[in-house]
Amino acid sequence: MLSLDENKAELRKHQAAKRGALKSDHPNASEALMAGGDNLLALAKTHLGDEPLMVAGYWPIRSEIDPLPLMRMLADHGVATCLPATPKPETPLIFHQWQVGDPLIDGLYGTSEPVATAPIVIPNVILAPLLAFDQACYRLGYGGGFYDRSLEEIRAIKGQSVIAIGLAYAGQQIDTVPTGPHDAALDGVLTETGLIERQI
Repeated sequence: MLSLDENKAELRKHQAAKRGALKSDHPNASEALMAGGDNLLALAKTHLGDEPLMVAGYWPIRSEIDPLPLMRMLADHGVATCLPATPKPETPLIFHQWQVGDPLIDGLYGTSEPVATAPIVIPNVILAPLLAFDQACYRLGYGGGFYDRSLEEIRAIKGQSVIAIGLAYAGQQIDTVPTGPHDAALDGVLTETGLIERQI
């Protein structure tokens, strides 16, 4: 019988191949995410009230769904945006203020990130890439723990005033994501077909 870690590792391989096929089959999916932008903002308001938003996106690599059109739309609506700088493994992400068009430098793992002099900020909405998700909004990530550690650190600083939204192709949904005691659910998942909110 596979352990939890072994089960996740096998599922990651399968889902990475599946996501690659979904990217090829849905070339306009990133633009379709923008249709759910208003629902995303409404969900943020439900959780955060009238607190000004600082939305953290990510620079897409491999077959990740591209958040940049959505981030551009949010910025056009007056929402502040930022990108993470990837630190050493097993440490939280560091977020720098950034919007589409600002300069970038090479980061770890083949990604890009803001220049080091860009102001460091604390987001209250984090858009997270993923390999798989389920109806309960549990996320299968890459195993580095960056997002879990980042959310834990922000919640320690700001109480509960941060939410996490996964960005994915609808076809990445599976029946059940294997989870352990330290895995936390997302607050929602936005796909090219709409927003799935976590049901508490």
